[in-house]
Amino acid sequence: MKSAITVVITGCNRARRGIVQSLKNNRDGRDVRVIGINNSPYNILRTDVDEFVVAPSITDPEYIPWLRDLCKDKKVDVLIPFIQGELPIASKYAESLLEVGTHVSITDPKSLNLLNDKIALAERYPEYFPAQKVVNSSDGVREFAEKVGYYDGDHPMCCKIAGKCGGLGFAILDEQKWMDVTFFNRAGSNRFISIGQLCEIMDHDGTEVILQEYIRGTEYCTVVLADHGEVAGICGFMGYAMEFGCYTSGAMLKNQMAYNMTERVVRETGLDGNACFDFILKEDGTPIMLECNPRISAGIAFPDRAGADFVYQRCLQLIGDPFLREYDIDYDLKMVRNDDFYYYK
Repeated sequence: MKSAITVVITGCNRARRGIVQSLKNNRDGRDVRVIGINNSPYNILRTDVDEFVVAPSITDPEYIPWLRDLCKDKKVDVLIPFIQGELPIASKYAESLLEVGTHVSITDPKSLNLLNDKIALAERYPEYFPAQKVVNSSDGVREFAEKVGYYDGDHPMCCKIAGKCGGLGFAILDEQKWMDVTFFNRAGSNRFISIGQLCEIMDHDGTEVILQEYIRGTEYCTVVLADHGEVAGICGFMGYAMEFGCYTSGAMLKNQMAYNMTERVVRETGLDGNACFDFILKEDGTPIMLECNPRISAGIAFPDRAGADFVYQRCLQLIGDPFLREYDIDYDLKMVRNDDFYYYK
């Protein structure tokens, strides 16, 4: 009987439930104890985990000492940071936590700095990405719009706040749909704004925004387990619908072009651990890379069910146990997500 593993997941909310289930229902039948932490008592996951603990904010000076004490007291083997903004912090506290026996699932700082910087990654691989630019003024917005042909009405753009994760701050520029009130406050849907609105925002506070040519197509993700620049496992899936940064329906799909692009980036950046690459698949199947999230994907439970249990295998990798490098992926699998309620006193 293999010894039990204790895992901490940070930023653990209801969207991480599938990740917890994949760890606990692992192919080895191994006992995996999962502790979920979140700085919000209202958003923390209370089901499936063995224990949940309300944590300080990652911006709190006491967060790292608190986390170290928690890992020491609970004898944590692996810590999985989920929050995008925590990744640079995690690369710094990884050594401190290792001193108390906890392995942090994070790639090395050099790899992280490139992969976590959407602009730097696009500059490194311009042939993979849509045209994009960071702007902080209305002049910059108009210059980019002119460059990509936005004003001719057939070359849409999108924007996102620089340095933020998930869909935070994302909007599509559309000179008709921004006036459609039926899109207002529609949960899980894209927000539409006009170029005039964006220019007004830029002139108001100078927020740095990533402008990007908007590519029409189907959203697609590749998820990987990397071993210091070598792909130990890879698979992909299409996402048909999304709510609050999580896919609610999708289908497994192998796109070899996207796999090749992913493997090249992994190899040349020395990526280690779990990561998710986001693409748009054009009508002819050509993948356009949008970004890399050098952490576990919120949708990892879907490929896990298809045979790609990359989070569990990453835990084995970190603690020095043998882990898989070949996977039998069920590419016929499809998914629809349903939520339920949890009641407590």
